[in-house]
Amino acid sequence: MAAGVKRHETRHWATSYRGPIAIHAARTLDLAGAPDLLCEAVSGRFWPKEMPRGVVVAVGYLAACDPAEKVADHLTPADRAAGNFDRGRFAWRIEDIRRVLDPIPLVGRQRLFNWSAGGALDGNLGPMLDHGVQCRRFGWA
Repeated sequence: MAAGVKRHETRHWATSYRGPIAIHAARTLDLAGAPDLLCEAVSGRFWPKEMPRGVVVAVGYLAACDPAEKVADHLTPADRAAGNFDRGRFAWRIEDIRRVLDPIPLVGRQRLFNWSAGGALDGNLGPMLDHGVQCRRFGWA
């Protein structure tokens, strides 16, 4: 998501929350569930060793939470590769994504939780990412 090629996060639960959201890279990497080809295209062949972990890597705006089957026909190949859009799951659409230039350490938790960046985001955000441009850039349009 911090590379701008993924617009949806899929979960087995829905949320009514809409608003600002931090994108957190988990401390533990789940290689079994990772979209290898997409990760390699975006981050290089050594991505499992070089991916940031236990940090906030981007921020965005949670704009929608839809049943996965509702959006499944309108996805880019990158979104399709990076998520589980099976029936009964939910697609969280994140918009206005901006990369955190110097990732911010944070202990993650299950589900959504409140977090205040304090001044950690001041001057620490890259430009807003254009999903279409980024997908084409990495060959995943």
